[in-house]
Amino acid sequence: MIYGVISDVHSNYEALSAVLDYLEDLGVGGWICCGDLVGYGPDPDACLDRIRALPNLSIICGNHDLAVVERLELDWFNQYARAAVMWTREHLSPSNRAYLEGLTARIETPNFTLAHGTPRNPPEEYLLSPLQFRDNVALVNKWPLFVGHSHMPLLFRFVEGSPDQVDTHFLEDKEESLPRLHGGVMGPVALNPGSVGQPRDQDNRASCGLYDSEKGTFRVFRVPYDISGVQAKIRAAGLPEYLALRLAYGQ
Repeated sequence: MIYGVISDVHSNYEALSAVLDYLEDLGVGGWICCGDLVGYGPDPDACLDRIRALPNLSIICGNHDLAVVERLELDWFNQYARAAVMWTREHLSPSNRAYLEGLTARIETPNFTLAHGTPRNPPEEYLLSPLQFRDNVALVNKWPLFVGHSHMPLLFRFVEGSPDQVDTHFLEDKEESLPRLHGGVMGPVALNPGSVGQPRDQDNRASCGLYDSEKGTFRVFRVPYDISGVQAKIRAAGLPEYLALRLAYGQ
């Protein structure tokens, strides 16, 4: 099956719509969402309504989702994230709040694993280093592992022929062949599609991925969207100005 892979939407409906329309045109038959559907942005209900309607959806929550439904303390959030969480609590429909409450930050399907941050600490730990990848390998039974949280498109896998050396690199718009073990079973590999709604890799275009489970490939795509329109909505909602400004710079 061909899966559209998204993460860290953060209530950015313009970015989400651009990404979903783009991936649907590529013949996606299933969807993978690695959490943080809300927070930061001005359209939590619109984003959740569209995501919930996706067919063959495997989805988890992120730390901002958990904070909105009061399952994660706000103490370690910065002032902008806290303000957005509090605003979202007041503007989320009861139906969508209940939907978020029913999600977990990690799931394992028969074909892959999802964890917002890492399998070891799904809601909070960022997967950013080779050491973290090695430490989490034993906690995954079904590869590939899809993660979000860092807002950066990343790949982690063992170097071919080496059980200890980890290949880590930023993902660009090219197809990556994923490792397979004997018998064709997918080998250890962690994939981050980057952020739909708030990229942080100095590229302000929305980021998403395409996973082909038959071919064993993954590819990141960058999709332009109406940034100025989202910025206007953020300002109209009374959310912090910084949340509008950062979208233009991809950080």
